[in-house]
Amino acid sequence: MQTPYGCYPHTDSQSHLLTVYIPSDRKSIFDDESTSTHQIVKDHVLEAKVVGKNIPPGTQTVSSAFGLFINQLLYQTSTLYFSMNKSLQQKLPLFFCLLFLPLCMLAQSEKGSISGYIQSENKEPLPNMTIGLDETAYGTTSSETGHFLLKNIPAGKYILSISGIGYQALKQTIVVNAGQRISLNYQLNSKTNELSEIVITSDRKSGFTAITKQAIPLRDIPLTTSSVSVKTIEQRGADDLGEAMKNTTGVRANNTYGGFQHFTIRGFSNFVLLVDGVRDERHNISTSAPTTNLANVESIEVLKGPASVLFGHSALGGIINIVRKRPTKEFKAEFSATYGSYNTRRMRAGASGSISNQLRYRVDFGMSDTEGYRYSGSTTNNAYLALEYTPTSKDLFYLTVGVNKDNYDTDTGIPMLEGSKKIPGIDVDTRYNDPADFLKHTRFDYQLKFVHQFSEKVKLSDQVSYYDDNINYFSTEELSANASLDSLTRSFPFYFNHLTKPLQNQLELSSEWLTGSIVHKVLVGYALSILDRKTYNGDVNGPAKNATIPIHNPILNQGYISFTDQNYRATMENVHGVYIQDWIKVAEYLKALIGLRYDIFNGSYYTNQVDATRHVTEKGPKSTISKNALTYRFGLVYQPFEPLSVYSSYSTYFKPSRRIAPNGETFDPETGYQAEIGSRLERSGWTAILAFYYMRKNNQVEALAGGIYKRIGSAESKGFEAEISGSLYRGLDVTAGYTFSKAKYLPYEGSEINPVAGKRVSFAPVNMLNLWLNYEWQYTALKGLNLGAGVNYMSDTFTNSTNTYTLPAYTVTDVAIGYRLGRINIRLNLNNVLNKRYFANAIYSNQFSPGPTRNFLLSLKYTI
Repeated sequence: MQTPYGCYPHTDSQSHLLTVYIPSDRKSIFDDESTSTHQIVKDHVLEAKVVGKNIPPGTQTVSSAFGLFINQLLYQTSTLYFSMNKSLQQKLPLFFCLLFLPLCMLAQSEKGSISGYIQSENKEPLPNMTIGLDETAYGTTSSETGHFLLKNIPAGKYILSISGIGYQALKQTIVVNAGQRISLNYQLNSKTNELSEIVITSDRKSGFTAITKQAIPLRDIPLTTSSVSVKTIEQRGADDLGEAMKNTTGVRANNTYGGFQHFTIRGFSNFVLLVDGVRDERHNISTSAPTTNLANVESIEVLKGPASVLFGHSALGGIINIVRKRPTKEFKAEFSATYGSYNTRRMRAGASGSISNQLRYRVDFGMSDTEGYRYSGSTTNNAYLALEYTPTSKDLFYLTVGVNKDNYDTDTGIPMLEGSKKIPGIDVDTRYNDPADFLKHTRFDYQLKFVHQFSEKVKLSDQVSYYDDNINYFSTEELSANASLDSLTRSFPFYFNHLTKPLQNQLELSSEWLTGSIVHKVLVGYALSILDRKTYNGDVNGPAKNATIPIHNPILNQGYISFTDQNYRATMENVHGVYIQDWIKVAEYLKALIGLRYDIFNGSYYTNQVDATRHVTEKGPKSTISKNALTYRFGLVYQPFEPLSVYSSYSTYFKPSRRIAPNGETFDPETGYQAEIGSRLERSGWTAILAFYYMRKNNQVEALAGGIYKRIGSAESKGFEAEISGSLYRGLDVTAGYTFSKAKYLPYEGSEINPVAGKRVSFAPVNMLNLWLNYEWQYTALKGLNLGAGVNYMSDTFTNSTNTYTLPAYTVTDVAIGYRLGRINIRLNLNNVLNKRYFANAIYSNQFSPGPTRNFLLSLKYTI
């Protein structure tokens, strides 16, 4: 009788495989790759050790290769079953697991797997190393013994990446074949700049996100997030933030006056825009602001719901974080050129690499020019530099410098009659603005971040930022139809110049520690914001002021028109915030998140008179607003089995009211909260999210024409979102989502009647749908060919609180075709392919902005 194999269960919770002890007299059979013994051991064990005849105590005995397979099958089944909670065990008897698990394993055999062992230069196993396949969702970490396993991988060529704190990152091209496992061994050197390697992009859906500020997998946090990768941005041919966000569930993008962008998230327009985690205060003061093209953008992250705990005031609807491209150790470069409808021309170039072992760089340039639909053109130019310096293995300095100089032809839209009806005979393809109108945006942006890693579990970071933002605007703001409806009057020409200069700093300490068996990941921070903003206004003059132009065959140039500075409104604010967040791992299946923040807000506001050279001639009285606020967040995550997370959360927010009426009246800060319950399902390559929420906002104030403010009380938004994203099949990318949201104004709590109670919140559609599919052939003669198609639907949308004007519902369909040959990628995008006529946005309630008609973009990209 032959000496049997000996098996024991391995403790790696992710692989659930076995270690096999092979007696020395059976080693020759195991080494023979032609035997079924070798194949079964290879496919179903994590590690094989050759020992003498004395097999370790507690080892289970199996007498054949088939017995080894059955042993492994039973172990995986029982591990899965007993990891469930008791209620699930009652609903799912063990024999069901025994019945279905072999079928699952048979189905998985059509895919491949990768196993391996990672050790240091001292031959010691390396645990907690991050292993992943680039540009996919496949990833894991190494076990305590240094082993790892990636399962159910479609056949194909991949780039395997391995990185971790204190060790040099490694990349290798591998080929996965169907039904086979690749076994790999690696040795990592410790003389490295480890901090620069801890970068996980938004393409990895199961990875981390900067908007949580902690290295916690998304599946383990009780928050709803979405992301748009650079891959999707390129597939859709998007060039600005509004275009990119149409792929994001629950977000409505609004573009007004030709270049100002703002967003409605879950029915409310209160959001905070971040650039690499740093607040952009312009959207919180003026509701909207221009943003440059996306040449240097790696991804866009969205956090739904209140986020005041980590990012301060004004974040009710959520957070939008623009993540810019980072330096790489290896040299990479790309160049692209685009031409399209409306004489659209774009060029982008970028490169990254190492200057030395300690210094890496990234540079990007982007230029975009278009005459635009309705001749509402734009020209955007930007440059970006990032330097990453790691003088020691524990220190990181990260410097970014961005600059853009953009120009937009402003667009006031088309004035509508009562009932949202078009003026008879008006041409919606004609822009009736004055040719002298303009929007100019110049910005210099600086950020410096320092990170010191005291140990693997304690890290200190400090990020200081400053930007000089100049928005210069002169435009026809209002078009009024005359009684005979045959001409329009430019009834409100308006000028302003915003000069915004905020200095911000974020000091944070993160640590990880245990209380018994409970894991804590704690973040403690202090945020400082010093804002200096001046807004110049002036008198508009010239013979073309308030000019009237015919609707048919209009003469747009009605003569000279200009402006003269008369005053500036100063906004001086200091905000101090202290916060703490604790992520708690109670058990493998139960996690919690608790956060608390205290903000001290102080603002001074005044208006000074100036002469034409901007010298102050008369100082105005100051108004001050001082508010303190406590905000908090708590939530739970329950994971009945590994792919599924069920979570619930409650969070609050506040927004100081910076509005001061002409009589000096100030208003109470807005406050609000969100209660949410959701689920997140992660499978190989894709993620599905379903979330139900209730949001409430109090103390709202609506701005009316002429500097008048109206209290409109409280509002609520309730609904749900369903989203799926990732790779459903090798080569098939999908981003799809549906949003149902009912946002309405509420009655006053007192006896006073709120005239808009029960009305829907403006720019908050009830239904939104977004879908984008892109398939690239992986095999046959069509390899490299890719096809894309997408749909965006939006239901009727009211443009004011009284619900008297409505943007009609619309559906827009886009298609694309591309071909990738080596380093060259050519792509043709056809947008609004069915040539749908629709209105996308509105200003002043009744001035609707038409969406562009059918148009195309042809792009060529070369990558090194």
